[in-house]
Amino acid sequence: MFERFSREARDVVVRAQDEANKLGHEWIGTEHLLLAALHHPEQPGAATLARLGVTPASCRAAVAGVLPGAGEGLGPQDAEALRAFGIDLEEVRRHADESFGEGALDAAPGSGRTKRGRGRAAGPVTRHIPFAARAKKVLKQALREAVARKDRGIGVEHVVLGMLRCEDNISLAVFSRLGIEPGVVRELVLDDLRSAA
Repeated sequence: MFERFSREARDVVVRAQDEANKLGHEWIGTEHLLLAALHHPEQPGAATLARLGVTPASCRAAVAGVLPGAGEGLGPQDAEALRAFGIDLEEVRRHADESFGEGALDAAPGSGRTKRGRGRAAGPVTRHIPFAARAKKVLKQALREAVARKDRGIGVEHVVLGMLRCEDNISLAVFSRLGIEPGVVRELVLDDLRSAA
């Protein structure tokens, strides 16, 4: 099936893994596919979302709101809570940086993102992350969308159309936070495709 994907649609699938890595997730879900699709705002489907005001930043905020703690380190609220117990978070950070290398507290356990010790480059470490069943379903639905439209290949628009058919709680919650009614936006995407034909 992957050979039928356009270059941009393939990039969406590959970039979804990067998005999951950045957020410290152990799976690739529909939310990561959506984030990845938004990196192609000139492509049908993603262009419709962009026209409606959906951006990678607004989508990332929606995902973080649905999946609390996603990609977040220790922040001001954590520092305040620790201060109540007599713990100075900035002092802990300074000591951790001295002992384990700069940014040691910034890599979430199990996130696949690790900072390396002194004298070695720091940065994200990518690893293979499995697709969640709901993300696999979107990719299968993208194929069905292309077949139903009699399109020769699977593009970003088909992936977006597949996502807009999702009925799992996470997808629906992300759409809700973005102010998207999936059925309405699906019709807008289809209208845009008809206008472009």
